[in-house]
Amino acid sequence: MIDWAHIWKEQYEAGSRLKEVGDCASLWNSKERALEFLNMSRENPERIEQVLSRLPITHESRILDIGAGPGTLAFPFAERAAHVTAIEPSPGMIEVMKDQIAELQVHNLTIVPKRWEDVDPSSDLTERFDIIVASYSLGMPDISAAIDKMLAVSSGQIWLFWFAGTTPWERHMERLWPDIHNESYSHGPKSDVLYNVLYQKGIYPNMTVHEMKYEKKYQSMDDAVYEMRRQIGCSDNYDPLIKEYLKDKIYMNGQSFIENGMTTRVCMWWDSNQYPKK
Repeated sequence: MIDWAHIWKEQYEAGSRLKEVGDCASLWNSKERALEFLNMSRENPERIEQVLSRLPITHESRILDIGAGPGTLAFPFAERAAHVTAIEPSPGMIEVMKDQIAELQVHNLTIVPKRWEDVDPSSDLTERFDIIVASYSLGMPDISAAIDKMLAVSSGQIWLFWFAGTTPWERHMERLWPDIHNESYSHGPKSDVLYNVLYQKGIYPNMTVHEMKYEKKYQSMDDAVYEMRRQIGCSDNYDPLIKEYLKDKIYMNGQSFIENGMTTRVCMWWDSNQYPKK
């Protein structure tokens, strides 16, 4: 029998390239990078609205936001729910979130500054949650254990959002990675593996698939080249190669340089009360 949790781990480790470019959380250690992420999220509100329109949030809801980032969803959740607990390990993201808490005078949002893998429910969490959300924050090697922990602290619905197919940024890696690192680029696990992990655990989630526009703005072509170089994990010796590759993929719109494309995204959700607690 295929062990889908093991497949997820293998693909995660092959795709993460930790040694070259760092893990998911460390990419956002600086406050400057976290602010860039927040601003990009605000310029692409479709993802936020897509989540908010689906979740059955009420004024009594207690929500767990796993991988909350700078609060992209946590603050809209807090406007609608009784309380939000945000799980976020990155110092830059946490700093931005704390600034917003003070600025907006939010009193029903608690930050747990840890990775979900490192959270101890008995000491880090004080309650069970009506709604648990992990929105494009499933960069975890042991996805089976992560889901078990969600089930253990859930008293309602669990919502997972993830990618299907090749994303625009992965297409860049597919083209540039072999020329720079002399090996093919490996993708991380996608929603097909996630579905099979759930299915193998006896969880049969509801599922929807939708297309969503991806757009990213840069102040200059040099900024775009720098960002691509950072993602690939290479020196500026490769700037001419990257710039040549990007020249027909980024266009000017006013004072901004724009990169866009389409992503295929999958939403899976289920009522945890239908399944035994681990």
